[in-house]
Amino acid sequence: MGRVALAVCAHPDDLEFFCGGSAVAMVRDGWNVWLTIATDGDRGTHDPTVSRESLAAIRREESRKAGQMLGLSGIIFLGKEDGELYADSSLRRDLARVYRQVRPDRLITFDPWRRYELHPDHRAIGFAAIDARLAARLPHYYSDLLRDGLEPCTIKEILLFNADAPDYYVDISSTFDAKLSALGEHRSQWETIWDDTARSLRQEAESAGRSSGHAMAEAFKRIFVPMGPVSAGWRPREEGC
Repeated sequence: MGRVALAVCAHPDDLEFFCGGSAVAMVRDGWNVWLTIATDGDRGTHDPTVSRESLAAIRREESRKAGQMLGLSGIIFLGKEDGELYADSSLRRDLARVYRQVRPDRLITFDPWRRYELHPDHRAIGFAAIDARLAARLPHYYSDLLRDGLEPCTIKEILLFNADAPDYYVDISSTFDAKLSALGEHRSQWETIWDDTARSLRQEAESAGRSSGHAMAEAFKRIFVPMGPVSAGWRPREEGC
């Protein structure tokens, strides 16, 4: 089995918009890339005549089609309420369950510390995704996961996208077109402003490329998780030892 990456996003088009090129690059490099989407984005429209239920169904199908284009190994929908995402125990529990199921080597999510991030769901999912890493690692968090046969796992690396202080860049010179094609599957979001969106993303990728010596790139803050004694097979001593 190859290396496993898991992207945790708030809305159906977040992965494609912020790091779709990196997802394709990882797949081509032999990674199994999974995606968890916290909400169905069922408030993401300016059309008051569209029901939230129908929009949620549309957006899930758009995500599936985009995921196929990116080569994702799978998509997990959490079905949380769009615009009402909170980094609470419920979301952390759901994410810890996903982590123990997928067992990723690399976690990819929003940088929750980004200055002036105006979308509350983006802040919330970033914090929850990072916080759930600890719950997935230690057995006394959410003991029902153990009862379900989901053993603890340790995520060794985190990549934060949309970051203030990026220090890690992925070359997307050969995958940018695939990124745009996958994002284009989210027609409910981008169809009427597609040209401006594509132009802006190209300019951003070229700017990140100039910072990293590539024609085009996507930028991340990279964190390696220190492995303390909790992960070293510690067991309590028998009494009298």
